[in-house]
This record gives sequence, structure tokens and C-alpha cells, in this order.
Amino acid sequence: MRIALTTLGCKINQYETNLLCQDLRAKGNAIVPFDAEADVYVINTCSVTTKSDTQSRQTIRAAVKRAPGAKVIVTGCYASIRPDEIRSLPGVHLVVPNADKQAIPDQIMETATGSDQRSLDNGITARSTGGRTRSYLKIQDGCDNRCSYCIVPSARGASRSASLADVLKEFDRLVQAAAPEIVLTGIHIGTYGSDREPQTSLSRLLPLLVQRRSMSRIRLSSIEANEITREIIDLLGRGLCRHLHIPLQSGDDSVLALMKRQYTSGFYRDLLDRTAQEVPGIALGADVIVGFPGEGEREFQHTLDLVDQSPLTHLHVFTFSARPGTPAYDMKHQVPDHVRKKRNEELRNIGIRKNFEFRKRHLGSVLSVVIEDNNSDSGAFSGLTDNYIRVNVMGATRKHIGRECSVRIEEVKDAVTMAKLL
Repeated sequence: MRIALTTLGCKINQYETNLLCQDLRAKGNAIVPFDAEADVYVINTCSVTTKSDTQSRQTIRAAVKRAPGAKVIVTGCYASIRPDEIRSLPGVHLVVPNADKQAIPDQIMETATGSDQRSLDNGITARSTGGRTRSYLKIQDGCDNRCSYCIVPSARGASRSASLADVLKEFDRLVQAAAPEIVLTGIHIGTYGSDREPQTSLSRLLPLLVQRRSMSRIRLSSIEANEITREIIDLLGRGLCRHLHIPLQSGDDSVLALMKRQYTSGFYRDLLDRTAQEVPGIALGADVIVGFPGEGEREFQHTLDLVDQSPLTHLHVFTFSARPGTPAYDMKHQVPDHVRKKRNEELRNIGIRKNFEFRKRHLGSVLSVVIEDNNSDSGAFSGLTDNYIRVNVMGATRKHIGRECSVRIEEVKDAVTMAKLL
């Protein structure tokens, strides 16, 4: 069958769509572009905001219109939270919640009469996907936190971990396949193992992976501040990439409390300072939400000050969007739209400046880079350093793709970092 898939939302959704492609090809199906004519369309939706829901509906309607006789399967977070809403859309044949997503390849031939009510094991199986330069290994799904702005626990369920044996087996397979970089991913990987008996943890898992990694380097996708242990910090630069993405969300303690985050701004700042001091050259990224209910000028200034004065090097700034079904939706003191947009721009500009300063500090430095495909305007091959600097590598050729090479940083422009292959 000709099957077209598309993904909205986060990297976990993208990872899971890639796994579906692998499994569907293995069953003899042809994967075609989403804008092409197909027998089946699979739409992996997002529901993090009401805008995401709208985009998901638009994508569904576009698929139905493109091929009226095709079967349309909708999965992802929107399918988990608003299944009846999706079923009411003309042309939708099957709605599959996140928990059953991995069963879609087996359901493809049954979409006319299949049911989306089947439930799977409470745990997950470690699976990986990726190409010649980067492989993603999902070790966990779901989240037990109840942040007041977040719909993810409702869409993904409680935290569930792959077994240690499954993770090690899949990791070993990737190492044997000479994957240059393996990214450990999940919805809340800092809680890995908390649901398993005998109980394990990310801090216990990582040393085992580092021992088995051979020439593969390991990168963490995202981890909460209160889950970064001494053991994790000690592995940074020693098999574990010098890169941590640590969600901040706000630099004001009163807003953090309203968000139901599990740390204070002081704790977060101290963690950044200690980590940057102990791991020279480390990249430290953060998510920040601006315009959360109750965020006045003083509270926003606290966020600006923390970001500006901290060793953060990368910033993902999100404008608060009230999501039905979350406590924040009904909170008082909502921030006007024009104020939210202004704050977003102000914080993004600080993030751009700090990232430029971080890259500028590496001018003349020799760094380790995994070479990727030739996709830059300059004609150079692109690559990613272990400390998360995207570089265009002069002197690299197609034979270097998928290899980890040493480069010297030669030039740092506003949005481009140039390096020379050594």
C-alpha cells in the first residue's frame, strides 16, 4: 500500500513517526510524501496548545480533501485528548491514542472496521530510529508531574520506562551499527526507572551505557533541574556530550509556584553555575514560557535577569497559550496578548546574543564534530559539535558523513559558525 505520514509537534512525535515508517516498510508498504496521492494517511498530531489542535484539524481536512477514497488514521496527543472531536470530522477512519500508536502498522489493513480501544502493556519497549549521523533511543514515555500549564500527562499518561535489558540491547545494536551519536529521549527521562522493579534510574543507566559506547557519543534530550545528579555531571565530556537542556520556564519563584514546578530560581541558577564551572565549554539550553498568568513586569524582569546573568547558551522561548483542561486555563491575571508577544521578542533577543557570545568564545578552538549532509548555503558540510554548536565544515566531503572529526572554529557570524577540518 502507499502510505503517507506527517507529524505535528515535538521531537518525540517525530521519533515515533519514524518508527512507524520503519515498521510499515518492513511489512512491504511504500512510504510516499504526505502531499502525494496515497491509500492511507497517518497524521501524528499535537495538542500542546489550542493552536496545535487547530493545525491538527486543518491537516486532517487537507488529507481527506486530497484523496477522498483514502483511509485517514489520526494518532498523537490530540487523538488522546479529543478522540470524539476527531471522530466527528468527515473522512476520519480510525483514531488511535498514544498508548496504541505502535500497533498502527498491524491496524492498517483493518482501518475500515478496526477499534482504537485496545490497550497495551503499561511499560514500553526500547526502540531506536535514525540515520547515518544521529540515532534516537526512546527509554521512557509519559509524565507524573502536573505542571499547571501542561496537557502532556493527560495525553501521554503516567511515566513508564523501558526495561534495563531492552535499553542495553537496543543501545548495543546501535553501537554495533557504528552510530556516531545516540540521543536518549523520552517525555521525562529524568524519571527513568522509577516505575521498575528492581528500581533503577538514569544515574545508574548512564555509566552502563558509557562503558558500552565504543566510538558512539551519547546525548541527553532534556532533563529537569532537580533530576541532574552528581553522577550525571561527572559523565559530561566523558562519553556523555557536553550539553544539557534544562527547562526553566520562569526565573521568578512566585510564577514557578503557580506553574507547580519543583525547584526555585535560586536552585536552578546554582545548578547552572556549578555545572558550567565543572564542565568547561558545556552548552546549557532552556525552555522559557513568557506571559504566564500572574507574570507582571517585576516577575518578567526576574526571568530576564536570570537568563542574562546565567551561563545559559541556548534559549527556546514560548508564549503562554491557555490550554483547556489545565489549571492555568482558569487562572486569574491573564497577561494581554500584545504584552506576551513583546516579552517573547525581548527574551529571544537575549537568547540570540548569548548564543553568539558562546560560539564566539570558541573561536580558534578544536572541537569534535559529527559530519552531516551538505545542506548549507555555503556549500560546506554541516555538523554538530558535542557541545551543540552547529558548524559548516570546510574541507569535508561525502566520505566524512557519519564520522566524528576534529575541526577548528575559524569564523563566527551572526547565525553561522565556520570550521575547518583537521
